Amino acid sequence: MYHHPGEYVTDFCIVERRGLYHLFHIRGERWTWPLGYKELDLGHAVSKDLRTWHPREPVLPAGPPGSWDATGIWAPDIIQVGETYYMFYTGADEANNQAIGLATSTDLFTWEKYAGNPLVVPGPWSDRHVGHDVAGRDAMVFADTDRGRYLMYYTATLADGRACIALAQSQDLLHWEDLGPTYVEEDRSYDRLESAYLVPHGGRYYLFYSAKGGPKSKGFPPQAFAHFDIVYLVSDDPTGGWVKPANHELLTGWTCASEHPTFGDTTYMLYIIQEELGGIWGASTLSDPKRMVWQPDGTVRIHEYVPEGVAREALFTDRADGYTGWVRHGEGWQAWRANLMAASSPGEDSYLMNTLWGTDLALEAQVQAGPDGVASLLVRSNPSALAGYRISLDFGRGVVGFYRSFPGAPDQPLQERPVTLSGDAFHRLKVVVQGKFFEIYVDDALTIVRDEATYPEGCFGLHARGQARFQDVWAYRYVDAEGEDPTWHRRCTPRHLFPSQ
Repeated sequence: MYHHPGEYVTDFCIVERRGLYHLFHIRGERWTWPLGYKELDLGHAVSKDLRTWHPREPVLPAGPPGSWDATGIWAPDIIQVGETYYMFYTGADEANNQAIGLATSTDLFTWEKYAGNPLVVPGPWSDRHVGHDVAGRDAMVFADTDRGRYLMYYTATLADGRACIALAQSQDLLHWEDLGPTYVEEDRSYDRLESAYLVPHGGRYYLFYSAKGGPKSKGFPPQAFAHFDIVYLVSDDPTGGWVKPANHELLTGWTCASEHPTFGDTTYMLYIIQEELGGIWGASTLSDPKRMVWQPDGTVRIHEYVPEGVAREALFTDRADGYTGWVRHGEGWQAWRANLMAASSPGEDSYLMNTLWGTDLALEAQVQAGPDGVASLLVRSNPSALAGYRISLDFGRGVVGFYRSFPGAPDQPLQERPVTLSGDAFHRLKVVVQGKFFEIYVDDALTIVRDEATYPEGCFGLHARGQARFQDVWAYRYVDAEGEDPTWHRRCTPRHLFPSQ
């Protein structure tokens, strides 16, 4: 996760040069969004592993008063041709008319704006035609080598108010021909599309973008949005014919502005995570990299990516450690087939808590449940009062859920998403907690990402409602050369505020 101290990160791009990754991103002061934010310029950071970033001097400030980019520059995208790097970016004038310009560099540190900017302005099909301030932003340039051209994807708005992704083409990256919209969003609950990114794979084209429905994200509560999603389309043609696959919505609620660069044989996914303060979104952070995995049916899934040099240090494994010393609440826990645990009390909640106390960790298990069963992982919990977080597969409702627990009150749903579950099979459920950020995986696919800061530390455990089974339960930390965190070697002493055994 990355943001420079005192700043936030939004729309970004990543390019590799001589074994070093360069990140360029919108840069602004943290927690200023509710007051009418002003983005500063484009930030710059470097990394060897796409996870640990080291800031460098910012690049490309806004233009002088009266210029086409006077009020800010956003959303960089870089393509390399020969020894030159071409950065396309969005600028806006005092009337908020948006257009796309160019800057070039040969070393990624020093950039020069092109004298002929702006290069791409939305055509008469856009909202400019009816006198609105013009939306035309978030460019991504794709080298369509099969057809000897460059294609630029960017987000815009039609004259009738529908959100769209527009297209332009060029032979030299300097002179662009308007091709109009390549995709129009007919679902009017989405009123803005942003951050287009094209990935070719297996003879098909995957167009990723952010889709929003509601007010501008900054300074508003998450509940104000009908949609705040990272989504994608698929086509056999890079210029049109887009269809929504079955898992069109990859992530919902708290993420946006994803990028999907390919380095070597791996296509990565990084994205922006919205952060909440006082009930509103007030800043944002860059995620750690994930790995894109193409399925046999042509869809994609987001998998975890752990770079070389990062190891998993076990805190608990059921096969090696067993459940001796764990704290029980409710009936029904019993050993089942060696190290598997089962809880079978119909309609009742049962808890099984480890007392090891700490902060960041990954907790995973293979879980199975009956038709109305719920199987859950517990993190940052109190083993007596059971305050903390519950991550559940609800087999009756067919959802994965993230809940906050508080003593004496019903669990509060933070986010739920539909998933396909089979009561006859075990499903892998996993949660990764890093600081205040939570990632939830179902059968290895990233499903929920969220910023949640109520409980900063605690214990881990299991929860069951009705018939549920657990196997291969594993809690661990990701460690590198910095070594271990001593807080995971301290146990708390439960007071048994609820009847247990």
